[in-house]
Amino acid sequence: MSPSPPHMLSEQNKLPRLPIPSVSQTISRYLESIEPLLDDKEALAESKQKAQNFARVAGRLQKRLESYAKFQKGSWLEKWWLELAYLTWREGLCINSNYWLTVANDPRAYGVAMPPKPLQPVDAQYSMGRVWDSNEYSEFQVRRAVRFIQHTLDFKEMVDLGQLPIDRTRAGPLCMNQYQLIFGMTRIPRMGCDELRQDATSKNSRFIILILQDQIYRVDVYDSVGHRKPNGDLEAEVHAIIADIAMRIDQNELDPAVTVLTSGHRDRWSAAYQRLEQQPANYATLNAIQEALFAVSLDTTCSDPFESVNAHQLNTKCHGTQPGHNRWYDKCASYVVDRNGAVGYVGEHSPCDALIPALMVEYVSKVVSKEPLERGLLMPETPHYKTCFRRLRFTDVDSSVMNMIRDAETEVTTTANNSLSRQIRADFGSDWIKKTANIGPDAFAQMALQLTYYRIHGSFAPVYETASTRQFLHGRTETVRSFTREAADFMLAMCDPTTTNADRYCKLATASKKHQTMLKEGSSGQGIDRHILGLRMAYHRLNPLPGEGPISDSEKQAINDFFNDPALARSTTFQLSTSGLFPSYYLTHTGFGCVAPERAYGINYIIEANRIKFGLEGKTKEAGKGTNVELFEKTLLRTLAELKLLCDQAKAKTTEQQSRL
Repeated sequence: MSPSPPHMLSEQNKLPRLPIPSVSQTISRYLESIEPLLDDKEALAESKQKAQNFARVAGRLQKRLESYAKFQKGSWLEKWWLELAYLTWREGLCINSNYWLTVANDPRAYGVAMPPKPLQPVDAQYSMGRVWDSNEYSEFQVRRAVRFIQHTLDFKEMVDLGQLPIDRTRAGPLCMNQYQLIFGMTRIPRMGCDELRQDATSKNSRFIILILQDQIYRVDVYDSVGHRKPNGDLEAEVHAIIADIAMRIDQNELDPAVTVLTSGHRDRWSAAYQRLEQQPANYATLNAIQEALFAVSLDTTCSDPFESVNAHQLNTKCHGTQPGHNRWYDKCASYVVDRNGAVGYVGEHSPCDALIPALMVEYVSKVVSKEPLERGLLMPETPHYKTCFRRLRFTDVDSSVMNMIRDAETEVTTTANNSLSRQIRADFGSDWIKKTANIGPDAFAQMALQLTYYRIHGSFAPVYETASTRQFLHGRTETVRSFTREAADFMLAMCDPTTTNADRYCKLATASKKHQTMLKEGSSGQGIDRHILGLRMAYHRLNPLPGEGPISDSEKQAINDFFNDPALARSTTFQLSTSGLFPSYYLTHTGFGCVAPERAYGINYIIEANRIKFGLEGKTKEAGKGTNVELFEKTLLRTLAELKLLCDQAKAKTTEQQSRL
């Protein structure tokens, strides 16, 4: 009998703590990163002097940080990162902060609805698709929603029992803590800085929430003794809720769309929240939402054409016809199921990085796809079963909150209208990149994206790429400043007609090797940006250590000059914000909004063996002050084709030379 696999947390105590790099190393790498960004040699020299002055006096800040780290249970960065990267963010979560995923359609879908005049391949809009409101729900939609609910509960139970296999890389085991932060986790709006709620009650909750027409329903997924309800019973609950919604609409009994407030400005939502929780029934509703394991939104909308990934992701990220509606953006985990059974997922980013829920959604999608699929209504499987859903109401909503709902609707409609997102696919993947191009796949994707940006805008972009630091206890991410001198040399060579293809390939290979080195450094906790953040916090928030002398005026000047240097601000205004996920068939689109104010793009990508899927988001030309999503798509496809040809030629030349030996 083979031994049982180890508990998923069994190696947590073996994980090292997130390291704190030396000041000299961080400053050296910082200066290396800004050199290709700054055209003005005088400005560069001034920034170098500021950085060197800072390095000479930052020792006391480093010691404060090192002392602080010794008393933290997890990572020294953890609390600060949660606060500064997420909870103090005041802009609306919809698009700006929450990420979205879409799942491959089930080829067995039945009862598919189409608009009276569906888009045809000859239509200009066909490639982008559109979201169409059918004003109805479907049997297949309910069936698919229940399957995803059930297998998500399977996943939760594996987490609770510690049965997930420990994630590993060549460096060893990875921290599994974030898997525990998906379920029963909700962001709560507070003035200035939000809070997260996950406690024993919410983690062990026996219900989820269903959202239809902005109305919220509690659905028990376990019975009174803790047994999971079977599919038939849950389908009966969902169909009963759909009937209840129809009745409420007919009788004009829908509650105000409080859901929309979760999409908009956090301080507005906080003000509304404070008023809502003063009313006992509304407080109970808010509490129940927070105690739910996760949310499921059932939409009456669907994609035209049915297989349109672009329409599907548009509906998932922000509701395609009523922006911000029918979602509770504060829930860490939310599924979206449209009328034709297309499934998406929206994640609140604070407690865990998108990678972790994405792994869950991939697991659930795969299991659901392999299950037998019946047609026809399922009868409840429990004898004499009676539905017991509970409508969670918002009543006696005062005029000030109603005004805030209208303001949130206006805001999120503008946000949605200003956001353009789409999927871009390359018909080759990691197999070709590794075997023919002889380059790391992630580096190849990064060089293609940076060259695309340079060709469009004629300037270099500061680049953010996510590096996971989960090899450390409670590690999350580090910034990889993917734009380097080597990358700049590659881009200039590609745009110089006098440069030979052999030289271009050589510079591509050199830039890619540099990128791989930086990615490894970031994952190893040896990046730049998190350490600079730590030093900043040590200056502003940590008390002097015993025996530490007062900071002189000249030291303060050196510290402030560095933190306020325009070069530091410029280098962290990431006009290309990028992140790669694991190879995935079932995740058809992954997206997040860019954050820089002008000429900026947010790009998530999935590199499979034989294709690359890029999820691109940017603002309109007006809102993004020169951002051009349509041109980025066209230029990226052209760039990918050129790089493929370049590498094919280099491979052919190498093969020819070897054959002569």
